[in-house]
Parts: sequence; structure tokens; C-alpha cells
Amino acid sequence: MDLKFEVDDKDMAFTYVNGVKGTLNKMDTNILLGEMSAVPVNGKYAETGSYLGCSAVLAGLTMKRGALVYCHDLWLEDMSLLSEDGNPPPIVDGQLYEFYNNIKSNNLEGVVIPLRGDSSYTLGVHDDNTIDLAFIDGDHSKEGVKKDLEAIFPKMKSGGVILCHDCSPDTPTLEGVTEFCLVHNLNEVIGFRGSSIIKIVVNKTEI
Repeated sequence: MDLKFEVDDKDMAFTYVNGVKGTLNKMDTNILLGEMSAVPVNGKYAETGSYLGCSAVLAGLTMKRGALVYCHDLWLEDMSLLSEDGNPPPIVDGQLYEFYNNIKSNNLEGVVIPLRGDSSYTLGVHDDNTIDLAFIDGDHSKEGVKKDLEAIFPKMKSGGVILCHDCSPDTPTLEGVTEFCLVHNLNEVIGFRGSSIIKIVVNKTEI
């Protein structure tokens, strides 16, 4: 697997996984790699906000035998229709087709499963207590991230991990994650130096 990292002239960080571009910095990618490596054989990973497939390809190439990658995204034909409050990624024409071409070029058909639509709805396809690892990186508005977290929470295994991206101080994303953790009495919440990812360990015995 070929990993490359870039920071553009606007200080926006990108990771390239086998050439597939994503809005992750190097520390973000290392955190994801660590958590993806811990997913068990035949495990399940789900993400919201898959964009061009960078994190999906990273998961598919990293996780153990039999693990499946579920990708939830709107993949709007016209990305300019995305809410600015949701902090959309850079606009790319034909992003769904590019996403799927990236999956095919990495021989991950049958491993990566795209689900197109509002993630707070499409997450409902998963049975309760079946997801080992989740990456929440879709709508970055306060209400958007809370909707995704509420939708995925019952689907998580106890002891599973939810990673939430772009939780920098004083952001709507962090506010939404904080409120969600308080409501569900989730106390094992970890931040990382050099990354905006927040790690939530799901302990359903505390509810």
C-alpha cells in the first residue's frame, strides 16, 4: 500500500492511499490504520462521508480476512448543493463514479459496499450490535454529526470504537460529539495530538 501526504497552499491536509485522495492528515491516517488493524477476522467497519474512497481503500487493504467495509455517502451529482454548514470536501465532478473506480482499481469489489443516501437513514441497514469500528466524517454540522452518531450507536458492538473526524476546538462537530457522549454516558473519549479525531469507546453497560 502506497501512502503519500500533502498540505496545500491553504494549509489543507490530504492523504493519498494508492493515489486515492482524502481529506486526512498523516496523524489521522495513522490513527485509522491502528484501529483498522484491530478489527477482527470477519469484522465490520462502517463510515459516513466516503467521498472518493480514501478511507474505504485504507480499510479494505488493512483489515483482516473476511472484514467488510460499508460506505455511507450522499454522493450528490452536484456537490455545490451540499450545505456549507456541513463542511463539504473539495468539489469533484462525478465523485460517485470516481469512488467506484478507486474501489475497482484496488480490487476491493465485494469488500467495499457503497450505500448512497442520507447516512442517518442508510445506517439503519445494519443489525444492532454488529459494527466493530465506525468513522464519522459526513455532515459536520452539530445536528448532522449527532444524527449520524445516534443512528450508528445501536449498531455498534459493546467495546467497539467510533472515530469522529474534524473535532477541532470550538467547532460544531465537537459540540455535537460532546452532547452525544453526555447523553449516552460515554466516558472513554480520547483525543490525539496532531489530529482532530476523537475516539469514543462504546461501553453499553454504562447506559
